[in-house]
Amino acid sequence: MNYKTKTILAYLLVVIWMIVIFLFSNATGDISGGSSKGILSHIVTFTDNIVVKIGIKDKALTNVEKEKIVESLNIPIRKLAHFSEYLILCILWLRAFNLSNVKHKYIFALILSILYAMSDEYHQTFIAGRSGQAFDVLIDSSGAFMGSLIYYIYHKFKKMKF
Repeated sequence: MNYKTKTILAYLLVVIWMIVIFLFSNATGDISGGSSKGILSHIVTFTDNIVVKIGIKDKALTNVEKEKIVESLNIPIRKLAHFSEYLILCILWLRAFNLSNVKHKYIFALILSILYAMSDEYHQTFIAGRSGQAFDVLIDSSGAFMGSLIYYIYHKFKKMKF
């Protein structure tokens, strides 16, 4: 694959990922909450079954116990998803900027990621059962910062010769 094609694909991945974030945010509160709780419920059940089968526990959790675990994990997992979405977005921006030799790529990647986080939270104010949260912008921004840090460290180690 030639350089120009790689660069175009890198920017295309940024756009695709931004669309993915938009689609997650476009889901109503009931759909979004139900999806995350449904996935968590499957994970809790799967994990519980394994723990019982390998003998760490004698009996499976009751449905009420499973529901309590899902409820307690739902918000932290959703916030981790926010963090991860923007970690990935920032890394994708950095890859695209690196291929097109953008100066100050870390600053631009962070600014664009944070601006998108702000616009995403604003977008959620128009979705039933959702609200734009300044705290989520902070979480998203932290994810973007961590993405830039990971990208930076990766490229520093890549350049080292052991």
